[in-house]
Amino acid sequence: MGKNNTAGATINGSYEEFEPCCRWIREEKHVTVEIDLKGFKKEQLKVQTNNKGLLTIFGERPLDSSNNKWSRFHKEIRLPKDTNVNEISAKLSHGVLSIVMPKKVEEQYSSSIGELKTRKRTAIKVVIGVVAVVVTLVTLGTFVTRIMNTHYPRGGAAKVDT
Repeated sequence: MGKNNTAGATINGSYEEFEPCCRWIREEKHVTVEIDLKGFKKEQLKVQTNNKGLLTIFGERPLDSSNNKWSRFHKEIRLPKDTNVNEISAKLSHGVLSIVMPKKVEEQYSSSIGELKTRKRTAIKVVIGVVAVVVTLVTLGTFVTRIMNTHYPRGGAAKVDT
């Protein structure tokens, strides 16, 4: 935005404030916000972030050729916590401003970590089940051995009294 246009609008003209329509698209690797800005040019828009996690979008354009009436908007959006701020990009195409906010790499793997935790819990359950079976078999074997020793003592054949 040129300073001359803004200054001229402030001194000689009036502003018509508006709230643009926004659409959020959430995907695995990024979040996109699309803002309907028909009639705006790239030079009339400003997109910036700050260290407090806010995305600020500002725009103004003349509504008539005399530059007496201007249209403008100001929008602040709280960035998702998992946003990679250094990779945010904006593109104006066919009257729609698309702002792509990629997620941090470590966040992309959080679902994989969740899957690993689930697998670990399943593995622990399987191990506990195997241990329970082994303990049961050892106990059963010990029981059978005692019965066998009681009814059939070692040392050969049983003595027969005559």
